Amino acid sequence: MDTAVQELEEAPPAVLSLDNCPGTTPGKPQSKNQLKKQRKLAEFADLRKLRREREREKKKQKRREAKEQGLPVRTGPSRKELKKRQASDGGQPGLCVAIDLDYDDLMQERDISKCVKQCLRIYTINRRSAQPGKLHFTGIRRNGHIHNSFKKNDGWENWHVEYHFDRIHTDVFDTSQLVYLTCESEQVLDKLQPNCTYVIGGLVDHNHFKGLCHSRATEAGLATARLPLSEHVDMKTRAVLSTYHVFELLIKVAAGQDWTSAILDTIPMRKGAKAKTTNGKEVQEVEQEQKLDPAEEKMEDDTFTVAIEPETKFDSLDS
Repeated sequence: MDTAVQELEEAPPAVLSLDNCPGTTPGKPQSKNQLKKQRKLAEFADLRKLRREREREKKKQKRREAKEQGLPVRTGPSRKELKKRQASDGGQPGLCVAIDLDYDDLMQERDISKCVKQCLRIYTINRRSAQPGKLHFTGIRRNGHIHNSFKKNDGWENWHVEYHFDRIHTDVFDTSQLVYLTCESEQVLDKLQPNCTYVIGGLVDHNHFKGLCHSRATEAGLATARLPLSEHVDMKTRAVLSTYHVFELLIKVAAGQDWTSAILDTIPMRKGAKAKTTNGKEVQEVEQEQKLDPAEEKMEDDTFTVAIEPETKFDSLDS
């Protein structure tokens, strides 16, 4: 009896693994197709920097050829020119917009990608504007999903944008000067105030969290407002705009354009917008000069909570 007990004490403890654990089955080896896909993904990641370098060289070559032919080198100002424009304003208050990105855990991976692409589009619109405003990206969680999506774009740290990590708009600005743009608001935004910061929610939710941005803004005690779409135009479809369309409207109105013409120049043609008249006569449809690109038409199928929609493809940024 003592010998049996001694043998049990001296025996090494059993190692628990997936092979001998009750209720589990050993994993199956990966198929040839799975291994092939993994190798392709690894090669794609290794060649990403090389492709970016080739793209830069192509852009430089096109600019050299355009310069030799006397053509315009770029479609918009450079980052240095943008900084000079804003510095030459003499300290005068201009348009200030904050994109609220404090919705990291409420979006799927594809929606996060669309949200970041919307931010890229907004940056491009601001850079090409004759009177660019001050742009802030707030609520970015450091090393979160949105932050990692930004990292996939080379040179994103050098953009002339104020990034606020782990700080939302209420931590950055005076709450009395914040106006959150939501379609549920009863207040109509008929005039832009120079000392206000307008917040656009960056939530791609496909209407799963309808009214979330408005409820968060009211709970924080912030003023809310909606764009005066129904006051200036009639549309065949619902009054839902993409995020860069909302920003573009603010940029145009801040530059002195009236709401009616700014709306008709910005919104897609497929919405069938008609300018409203004040004399009671029949409303005539106004033809829009800007044509909608097929990629832009596709990007407007998914909606943001703040009456805006994400994109899937956009024009390349100027380096």
